[in-house]
Amino acid sequence: MVNKYSIVPTMEHYTCMVDLLARAGSLYEAHEFIEMMPIKPDAKLLTAFLSSCCHHKNVELASAVGKKLLQLQPQEAGAYISLSNFYGLVGDLEGVANVRRLMLERGIRKEKASTWIEISRKVHIFESGDRSHPDYQKIYDHLRVLIQKMKNIGYIPDTSMVAQNVEELTKEEILLGHSEKLAIAFGIMSTPPGTCFLIVKNLRVCADCHVFTGLISKIEGREIVARDSSRFHHFKDGVCSCGNYW
Repeated sequence: MVNKYSIVPTMEHYTCMVDLLARAGSLYEAHEFIEMMPIKPDAKLLTAFLSSCCHHKNVELASAVGKKLLQLQPQEAGAYISLSNFYGLVGDLEGVANVRRLMLERGIRKEKASTWIEISRKVHIFESGDRSHPDYQKIYDHLRVLIQKMKNIGYIPDTSMVAQNVEELTKEEILLGHSEKLAIAFGIMSTPPGTCFLIVKNLRVCADCHVFTGLISKIEGREIVARDSSRFHHFKDGVCSCGNYW
């Protein structure tokens, strides 16, 4: 690249290379590449690598890169949440507790999840566990019907996303109240069959809601576009444009 095209690699080039290696499953090669870089990796590069480590459930590398990310962004809540969610995914409740404790000690607060949807030129905002909407009872009832349809074809709620030490059914109820699920249920209720609609979330969509949205797009025959803090997701026929990497 340098010798042939006289282009000096920037952080964006290094990030792309790490992302390509990590997405292909070559996590240790990607990690070695990071260690050999002539410049220090930034938060975007480490976040991309952490995402792949989480996807491939590599505890060793995820923990190592997560700690580096916390050192680089000690006041950024997203780094703590990403690492906490990973520990939850692999069933490491002690890891989850340690990250949460560190957040408390450093005074880091997680931003509350919110999702927006526009219906008939009116914007509706949902927060996690929200019951403030005038139609909240109908929304929850419809959401339960959708969840049952999904369970009939094999859906199992991913309760590893719930950090609280509560019973499994309670964890499922907590997942049910995620803001994007409420917005999607309301969108399906409020638009004609087959209508494509857009939702916007202020945080990164969780793994369970990602699976949920894909299955709903297939069951209901809908195209759903979701914009979270990472990227756009276009769901159609059960498949997301992100390829399950975000």
